[in-house]
Amino acid sequence: MVQSKLTYGPIEKDEAESLWEIIYQSLHRHAQPGWNEHVGHERFRAVKSDSKILGGMGIIDMGQWFGGKIVRTGAVTSVGVAPEGRGVGAASVLLRNSLAEMYESGIPISTLFPSSTRVYRSFGYERSGTKFTYETKVKDMKSSLNDLDVIETKAGDREETYLLYNERAASGNGNLDRGSVLWDLILETEGRKVFHYVVMDGDKAVGYVNFQQARSADHIRIRDMVALNSQCAERLLRFFYDHRTVIDTISWNGPPNDPIRLLMEEQEVDISYARDWMLRIVNIKKALESRGYPKDIEMSFTLNYEDPILPQNSGNWKIEISEGKGKVSKSESSGLNLGPRGLAPLYTSYLSAFEVKNMGLLSGTNEELAKASLVFSGSKPWIGDQF
Repeated sequence: MVQSKLTYGPIEKDEAESLWEIIYQSLHRHAQPGWNEHVGHERFRAVKSDSKILGGMGIIDMGQWFGGKIVRTGAVTSVGVAPEGRGVGAASVLLRNSLAEMYESGIPISTLFPSSTRVYRSFGYERSGTKFTYETKVKDMKSSLNDLDVIETKAGDREETYLLYNERAASGNGNLDRGSVLWDLILETEGRKVFHYVVMDGDKAVGYVNFQQARSADHIRIRDMVALNSQCAERLLRFFYDHRTVIDTISWNGPPNDPIRLLMEEQEVDISYARDWMLRIVNIKKALESRGYPKDIEMSFTLNYEDPILPQNSGNWKIEISEGKGKVSKSESSGLNLGPRGLAPLYTSYLSAFEVKNMGLLSGTNEELAKASLVFSGSKPWIGDQF
């Protein structure tokens, strides 16, 4: 088998089961049962030798918040190659062609949770944000009772939840504009009951929580939670503290500087899971013009950008920042030298330009580094979901 015989493209409905079996075998214990079926065969792409499927992946067209704006992203999921497809270029054909497809579709960036950081780096992805799972004992979540109310709601009452989530997402970096693919799984399940509560300050909703109790009844697993201010975070702490006679522990996904964790009386929260997700710039002009920037900055600088996989991105790009927006155009000037891996963690606010330079992924003068660090400054990017 030689690489020239390998082809890339969408799959038919009757090919889905064969592809998913390959993916489940490849991902082994990291595979999520039922996930591929939920995503749908129309979002999957396969690499074939003649008519035989050697591997594939899903691409979910969704959004991700950066600088207060939603940037369209190709969320890559369920990447798997059969044993007989390894070493013959199947993964390379899959990833190169998927990036080209996303570029042609107008998708500015691509995001994924890597099974192998090394592999994805070779295609221009770089670690660009975090996913943390926290765990603590319920008895350590003690907080004073304030005037906010915690009211049970139903899974079908989604509008308030959507609005609260988006308000939180717009103030940070990295959160997904979920769409029904993720919201349906978060709010409803065929398994254990999901409890839904909203936190009210008078007639205004300021937060919510969705959670399940473990079968053994001694653990609460929070599926999703938002607290828009400190009073709401303190009220949620007290809400869970009031479970202490029947619940031992609690876990949730949250940002690096989670207010729920920071407002606890003592430092008794463990990080039970920590993993970086990766991002790839697919279309540099669209990516830079799609995100938001600090509104009080008026500045311009140039990126000398080289992209060997998507060469149409390569060149000198001038970025002009004004009133929270970025305008990008080709330039003859010199500036910061970098590629996709160098721009990704800078773009998300995960690393400053100085930190990216320390990784060996960027070079330039201190003045240029300072400009880029300021322009891309913001809260540390995180994702609380899995895809």
